[in-house]
Amino acid sequence: MPATEIVGEAPPSLEPWWWRAAPPSADAGPPPPGRADVAIVGAGITGLVAAIELARAGRHVVVLDRDPPGLGASTRNAGYVGRSLKHGIGEIAARDGLDRAVRVYRELREASEAVADTVERLGIDCHYRRQGRLLLATTPAMLDALRHEYALRERHAGEVHTVLSRTEQRAELATDHYHGGVRIDDHAGLHPGLYHRGLLEAARRAGAAVCGGCEVSALVRDGDGIALQLRDGRRLLARDAIVATNGYSGPAWRWLQRRVIPFDAYQAVSAPLGEARLAALLPGDRTFIDWNFDVDWFRRVPDDPSRLQFGGLTGGRNEDLRSIARRLRARMLRIFPDLGELEVSHVWTGRCAGTFDFEPRIGVHDGIHYAGGYCFVGVPMGTLFGRKLASRVLVRPGGDSAFDRPFRTAPFYRGDPWFVPLAFRWMRRHDR
Repeated sequence: MPATEIVGEAPPSLEPWWWRAAPPSADAGPPPPGRADVAIVGAGITGLVAAIELARAGRHVVVLDRDPPGLGASTRNAGYVGRSLKHGIGEIAARDGLDRAVRVYRELREASEAVADTVERLGIDCHYRRQGRLLLATTPAMLDALRHEYALRERHAGEVHTVLSRTEQRAELATDHYHGGVRIDDHAGLHPGLYHRGLLEAARRAGAAVCGGCEVSALVRDGDGIALQLRDGRRLLARDAIVATNGYSGPAWRWLQRRVIPFDAYQAVSAPLGEARLAALLPGDRTFIDWNFDVDWFRRVPDDPSRLQFGGLTGGRNEDLRSIARRLRARMLRIFPDLGELEVSHVWTGRCAGTFDFEPRIGVHDGIHYAGGYCFVGVPMGTLFGRKLASRVLVRPGGDSAFDRPFRTAPFYRGDPWFVPLAFRWMRRHDR
């Protein structure tokens, strides 16, 4: 079948849908000064939230980004605001004890609430909505596992939920592909591009200098501060430094590069299908995601509810995006066979990052503060960790975290994630 019949009469755009409303900032900002109280590397969610808090506390803050602010994963993600890790509360309790498991899932709740609070406090118009999430089971055994896991979460972490049978799920989405699921009514969704733009504008209003096109080539201790060497030869000396580069961490700080595992995630937006048709297809109007290792997810596009947003195929490297569009479309047609004429208008990728134990990290090493390795919860954890990093620099309450623990790497790993496609291939086999 010709490719045009699969992805639409016109080739899909390879830019994120979110850039239509909020393209990456054309304002590179001022040239960086030679000194600052706090230097932040990375103008994504984490870096900007930290900058807002620090600038409002009176610190002279400079945010440096290699690219135009908003070019990276902060404007390329799915826009889901939830609180789940690859390790459930039962797994963490078995490994680390129940006390830590409860701390982890309470902090995940704190992270999702931090997004709601940030949107309200800063007045960010980003289609934030507590629309609820439906976690979907692809087998009866998975539904049993979901039921057990969420019973533990409700008992120990207050995670109120509703278990739906395969028949009951029909009130939420028009498919028999799944075997039921768990609905959590207070999960949320937002428009990532508009959320990032609101953070960027708030950081600049607070007095932070956000400088695009400023690549940091090295960070080193310099007396009581941190010296940041820029690629163009300039140098910035800061009393405190934060690295918030996540999947874009590079050789400027090899210690962090050796501990985060970058990988690509893919998603698409359909051509218009009609609001009434999508309302019939997804009557629950949730954020939908299955409980596989290699997940599929979908929802109505928040700023155009006549379109379907969907994603999956995580972990490929240097994939052809038009091929990804065809494969994502095929996955959606397995779920919704009646969408035979589904066309893809936008397809794109974003650079995520994980860790070797599938848990985010926050901490300080050699005087440099860091956060990252978000493992699919970048919007909420990035928001919360931005706040916690600021609290740590300001030496005020609020900086403690269940995710501040030894940050280990693997022998011979230097930041090249050659093994990621193999790992996701194993995950897909496990899912099957």
